[in-house]
Amino acid sequence: MMSIDSPHASRPRERIIETANRLFFRQGYCLTGINQIISESGVAKASFYSHFPSKEDLAIVWLRQREESWIQQFKECIAQPPSTDKRIAAMYSMWYDQIRAEGYRGCGFINMAGEFSNEESPVRAFVRDHKNRVRQLVANNVLHECRSTMEPGDFDELVDVTYSLFDGAIMQAQSLMQDWPIEVALKASIKMLTLYRAHE
Repeated sequence: MMSIDSPHASRPRERIIETANRLFFRQGYCLTGINQIISESGVAKASFYSHFPSKEDLAIVWLRQREESWIQQFKECIAQPPSTDKRIAAMYSMWYDQIRAEGYRGCGFINMAGEFSNEESPVRAFVRDHKNRVRQLVANNVLHECRSTMEPGDFDELVDVTYSLFDGAIMQAQSLMQDWPIEVALKASIKMLTLYRAHE
């Protein structure tokens, strides 16, 4: 489970978020009740509602903090590799690290979105925005060296393909409870990079 670090973990608000992080990830949103969160975080009901008017509000805060932690990890992971193909490989290494830490639980953002049937839900909207931000990270932090040597349409296609393979890999690993979808997606991403470069 991805930890959500806080220098103030003993404060009620942070204890609530840390408890939600554990329970939402382990049980899912729908099976986690407010009373359980209150009990396991050791706060009073009035304190809970003073920080979070609803469980959905808590879910948004949890997703926001999880995103901050995930993006920081992503940027650190791809900061050192000197070439595009090595940055792609580093990007996929995150999925192996996540499986080792969390098991075959897939993407916490997609898992959460799947628990809200209303497409207008703020949670669904946050997850859509998060996925768009990840795509932009792939474009601007992983594949950026290709931008100046490709036609704009070709570059956008490469970004879409790379992002889709990357994001889909963790879901297939979750479904099959095996690592090989990540390895295959990595190999396919490198092959697509080579293919698009050949048409520069």
